[in-house]
Amino acid sequence: MTPPGGLPPAAPGLRKLKDRVVPDPPEMDPDERGRTPGFVLVLLAVAALVMGTTLTVNAVADPYGTLGTHLFPTVVTSDRTVKADRIEQLTAPPQLVVLGTSRAMRYEPAYLEAKTGLRTFNAGVNGIGGTADAWAMSRFIHETWPQSAPEYLWLLDVESFVPFEIGARTTAEPRLARFIAHGSLAEGPGGFVRALWRAREVLLSLDTAYDSARVLLRRDEAAVRESRYRRRILADGVLTPRAWSAGEWRRRWPQSVARYSALHDGIYESLDATAQGYFERTLAFMNEQRRVPVVVLTPISPDLHRILAPLGWDDRHEEVLTYLRSLQGRHDFVILDMTDPRVFGFDRHEWYDGVHMTTVNTRRAVDYIIRQTGGWPPAQPPGDGR
Repeated sequence: MTPPGGLPPAAPGLRKLKDRVVPDPPEMDPDERGRTPGFVLVLLAVAALVMGTTLTVNAVADPYGTLGTHLFPTVVTSDRTVKADRIEQLTAPPQLVVLGTSRAMRYEPAYLEAKTGLRTFNAGVNGIGGTADAWAMSRFIHETWPQSAPEYLWLLDVESFVPFEIGARTTAEPRLARFIAHGSLAEGPGGFVRALWRAREVLLSLDTAYDSARVLLRRDEAAVRESRYRRRILADGVLTPRAWSAGEWRRRWPQSVARYSALHDGIYESLDATAQGYFERTLAFMNEQRRVPVVVLTPISPDLHRILAPLGWDDRHEEVLTYLRSLQGRHDFVILDMTDPRVFGFDRHEWYDGVHMTTVNTRRAVDYIIRQTGGWPPAQPPGDGR
């Protein structure tokens, strides 16, 4: 029965639990208490030693070319380094330079030369974005061949203005890094420290340490792999020809869908100011040489477009076009929108994935560019060539 104004009595089992005496925790041995800080210090010292060793090994081996030490071959070969070598090895300066990302790397200089009569070099390099690479490459070509003033075909992706991060492969190549203040050994001790800080997560990774060990213990294998990659890039900068295969398509198509879907679904929501800055600086540099570059928006396959359009690709495409048109009052360049490959009569099967075309399609694209612009010096086609 509940007492007036009170709580009901506790159940017998609960009374036992309530009445149970909880013993005090055991006293720590004073000797043990004194040893605890020492143990913690030893633990911290061991952790610091492991991290320091990992950082040192990864910095010396530099397996990804992040710091530009160039003491050992890397596990990934930089096309920036190979392209810079090829530029220095030219016997005559280029009269037409192709700029762009990996989508540009199969535009054949020999085919362009046959169509235009201009000695051509393909300076395209891997990596989404690429406006900083175009700036560095055009400056490097000019410094290597200071008397030349080449024409330019700039194959610009809609994704060239993604939220910007200059790739380590660019900053790790000393001949290009000096045009981009971003931190590398090429910029001296201060640049090296900045590169260490920027890449701290990579350099403290045990996965990176594994790749460093591969470089240090299998240096000859890494050198052979680097030599094999170098042979893929010909003297005029183009990749060696490779025919389309169903197996490559099955492997690469889902990768391109995943990569560009992730990019447009939440990452690429507006044009990046740093990427725009490098783009405009490069246009100004070309105009200073009295050259009018042809800026071509690169094609994507209609199949990929159908997937990306609901994710915002069409919005970014229109934003890029609006931005380019806004610059034509300040810079002299030609715009050609080739994002829809139907304008040049593409072959639906000649794609390695959703954005990279075989030479069957790049040749059709070149023919279209020349028809629309008249070649070099170019003229602006009506309606951006669409």
